[in-house]
Amino acid sequence: MTLPDGTTLTTVTDNDGLYLFDGLVPGTYTVSVPATVDGNNPTTPITLTTTLSSGEHDPTLDFGYEPPTPLSSLGDFVWLDSDADGVQDAGEVGLAGVTVTLFNGDGTATGLSTTTDATGFYQFDDLQPGDYYVVFGAPSGYDASPANQGGDDATDSDAGVGGQSHTTTLSPGEHDPTIDAGFYQPASLGDFVWLDNDGDGVQDPGEPGIPGVTVTLTLPDGTTLTTVTDNDGLYLFDGLVRHIYSERPRYGRWQ
Repeated sequence: MTLPDGTTLTTVTDNDGLYLFDGLVPGTYTVSVPATVDGNNPTTPITLTTTLSSGEHDPTLDFGYEPPTPLSSLGDFVWLDSDADGVQDAGEVGLAGVTVTLFNGDGTATGLSTTTDATGFYQFDDLQPGDYYVVFGAPSGYDASPANQGGDDATDSDAGVGGQSHTTTLSPGEHDPTIDAGFYQPASLGDFVWLDNDGDGVQDPGEPGIPGVTVTLTLPDGTTLTTVTDNDGLYLFDGLVRHIYSERPRYGRWQ
């Protein structure tokens, strides 16, 4: 409180929120309170002025604060998607140490990032309500699974282009536990096409590889990839997801 002579007095409210300045001389007084108290914002002016006459008590200088806005959170799970289908299946384990970075919905950085724990879980706490998305950093040697598969946001992978999730809008006090990401290690297949001199179907010592043989790989979606054997008769298809594949060599460049 500021006294008529410009000096000040202070007090604190009791357990019931009441305060009192007494023994005052007549004059004009200004009473003020902090702009925030324990995260509560004022709902009334924080400064009030009264003029006291001799013997007067003014019991009307009250101040109200609104409750603090409940904070929000988001997070969940990063897992090894063994079959690369973008859906959390029974027995698929979490990936530890994956970096997850939080952004505001408008794309600006929040300055917050974390890593998944030993079981693949992460969480951002104490967030103001609003719009957010996360970006998952792909572990070395892993590719992101297809996003938004299976129709259940609680069990699908949300890591889209560049590892970015969809934007979620958090209400006051809300926790969104559905922002997940699946990653898989690409597979490969291949080997050797050789001249089976004795026709027994077994690679015997000294039987040479056949270069230039076209090998066609049928993908799960019915499309195909082709390659040719190298000078030693070897071939390779890499960067594949886990599925059943069929290979068919086509002979045409050897006699």
